[in-house]
Amino acid sequence: MELSRGSFTGAATLRTYVGVQNRRPARSHSTTTLRGNAPRPVGQNMWPWTAAAFAYLCYSSYTHVRRREPPGASAIVVAAVASIVPDVIDKPLTWQFGVFRTGYALGHSAFLGLFLLGLGHVIARGSEHPRWGVAFGIGYLSHNVGDVLEALPYEPARTAFARVLWPVVRLPPEHVNGFGGKFSTLLAGYLSHLLALDPTPYFVLVSVIGVCALALWAYDGFPVLRELVVRWRTASG
Repeated sequence: MELSRGSFTGAATLRTYVGVQNRRPARSHSTTTLRGNAPRPVGQNMWPWTAAAFAYLCYSSYTHVRRREPPGASAIVVAAVASIVPDVIDKPLTWQFGVFRTGYALGHSAFLGLFLLGLGHVIARGSEHPRWGVAFGIGYLSHNVGDVLEALPYEPARTAFARVLWPVVRLPPEHVNGFGGKFSTLLAGYLSHLLALDPTPYFVLVSVIGVCALALWAYDGFPVLRELVVRWRTASG
């Protein structure tokens, strides 16, 4: 049977197409990607300074709405300290000791956060500082809210919310080389990302949190700093 030139041309085209398809690199599923397959920036985390700023923003907003007044200095300190507690619990236990599979476990659990909010409120009501309980709960839970907000532009909603649903939902295990190695890698990625001034969703979010917190702090009269200045003037005068 005689084949036409068109048949040979079609077969060659098919072989070329198959060869190109086979040479395409396999899609990696080990990293979360942005829409459009842009890589997720390394170091996109709720860092302590961002956590404290967001905690202030949440707690000050609460006091203005609830009590029509700015927050007190001592309650602000409590909220700021509480905002880093989730990472203080989960990161060392995961990165250094391997107790959990990921850095979003017990400390980041919304169930533990709600329990601590209620417990802190009950304990604080019987103390000389009844507002500390609410400040601690808001500061603690604000960290979890911030983690979800930071993840939403890069991950499906179910994955973003899984960060705060331990032990009901668990994330895949992290690959780490000790606390120091993991921390230095994330910090280097964070700094390079910010210095590049690349307006990614993460960069925009942390910038908005910082600017809003600073503006609200000024509106409140710079609490904490104001008390420190008064004490310094009293002690030196």
